[in-house]
Amino acid sequence: MKEHEMIRNIAGIHGSTPFSADAEQFGNMLYSMDSFSKTEDFFEFTPPEIIGRNMAAAACSDLLASGIKPDFLIQAWNMDSAETEEYYLEISRGIESVLQYYGAICIGGDMGCSSPWNWTATVGGNLKSAPVRRKASQKIPFDLYLSGSLGDANLAAFFRKEMPLIELRNPVPQNSLFATDTSGGFFDALENFRRVNPELSVELENIPCAIQEPLPFPEEFLLIGGVGEYELLYAVPAGFPAEGIKIGTGDFSGKGIHFKHGGTMHSPPPDYRNIPPEQWFAKTEEYYREVFR
Repeated sequence: MKEHEMIRNIAGIHGSTPFSADAEQFGNMLYSMDSFSKTEDFFEFTPPEIIGRNMAAAACSDLLASGIKPDFLIQAWNMDSAETEEYYLEISRGIESVLQYYGAICIGGDMGCSSPWNWTATVGGNLKSAPVRRKASQKIPFDLYLSGSLGDANLAAFFRKEMPLIELRNPVPQNSLFATDTSGGFFDALENFRRVNPELSVELENIPCAIQEPLPFPEEFLLIGGVGEYELLYAVPAGFPAEGIKIGTGDFSGKGIHFKHGGTMHSPPPDYRNIPPEQWFAKTEEYYREVFR
């Protein structure tokens, strides 16, 4: 099954509206929930305190992409008895370091057993103004920003190495026109924007990659993976100075998403949500040859 279709089907039963924002609003609060496991998130070779910090930072990223900091976290642990008590305590210290950074607290949760272990967190925060959503609040010319470089977490997963530490970011600016994070990969984040802003036009260039070493494949392949990538991607009104790395410009003229390379504009990246996962690399290679060679 395709994930986005399943999300739509379940949302239809509950009457919710998926894809419009990274976090859900209820009254004057924003909420988000995320789950992690040792195997699915490639934590087998990562020290436990970094695991905890990365999981908490990732759980908070949906609120940051909506323009606010977290105020609280509720957690549910399913622990694997193969690990030691100290292992889980170190993970908890990593989680607590993120909460302290944002001035948030853990207010409890639940505990069970499973193999391998998994952890689920619900985070919430108080709204002081309208949240930033994936759907644009204004259809005006904009500059597109990224909070940091991409690729290092996906590379670590590819070579089965220790996961890099996720940087703790500030929330996106309150005047952001739209925003998301790159938890599903950079191309996936663009697709989240395109899904709810069909008239979106973006010219992309200077995508920062954190990889310095030679690779056995084009570095652009790392833009499609979603392993531990939790940078913030957001648009601000054109000319507005913002924190982060400016990677493009755009408006709502309906020309689509294009990469500028070597002074030439190219077609949009593949729509990975409509392509079977086993074809992702082939489609990326095809696109890579068109744009970057």
